[in-house]
Amino acid sequence: MYGTPGASGYVPPSGSTSKTLILVGLILTLVFGIIGLAYGAVVSIVFPFLGIVYIVLGVLLLVWLALVWLLSYKPVREGRYQAARTPTLIFAILSIITLYGIIPGVLYLIAYVKLGDAVREQQMPPQGYPGGAPMMAPGMGYGGQPMQQPMQPVQQPVQPMQQQPMQPMQQPMAPMTPAAPVATPAPVICPRCGKPATYIPQYNRYYCYTDQMYV
Repeated sequence: MYGTPGASGYVPPSGSTSKTLILVGLILTLVFGIIGLAYGAVVSIVFPFLGIVYIVLGVLLLVWLALVWLLSYKPVREGRYQAARTPTLIFAILSIITLYGIIPGVLYLIAYVKLGDAVREQQMPPQGYPGGAPMMAPGMGYGGQPMQQPMQPVQQPVQPMQQQPMQPMQQPMAPMTPAAPVATPAPVICPRCGKPATYIPQYNRYYCYTDQMYV
């Protein structure tokens, strides 16, 4: 399992923090217990009955320290953070309930939160550790495969523009054939004056200007 110090050498930062917190909680519990037992020994001189109570509390203290060591601290040292989470939470609650275990209980509670972070960090070890992202050598791709060189664009030679031969000019337009001249009718002689009459195309008739009449 990744994160186990003996397996891969990788210890998540949160795992190291939680181990320190649990160890400090153990030490404080031991110190508070010794102080309580010393106080009980003094009191038992005056009240012998209380001496028996403090002896029982001393035995329970030793059992308590052994449980925290076996179920919480040892799994964390071995990298089994998920297995240590539930016992650490239970120890935190029970320590806060007791009068002289409030500070160790708070430390166990913080360690419980850090153990959750350690589980996530354990599943994503950094580069260079088994299970982590492999350290890639320069020029190497994913899975140790050499990276393919990017394809160089093929430069097509620029073809010179071929000049199209100039098309010959279009054939000159044929000269327009002039319309045939309108045949002028033969001159008509006015029967009165004997002079030629003038043709009026608008009326298609001949007019004599001398006699001022159409012929």
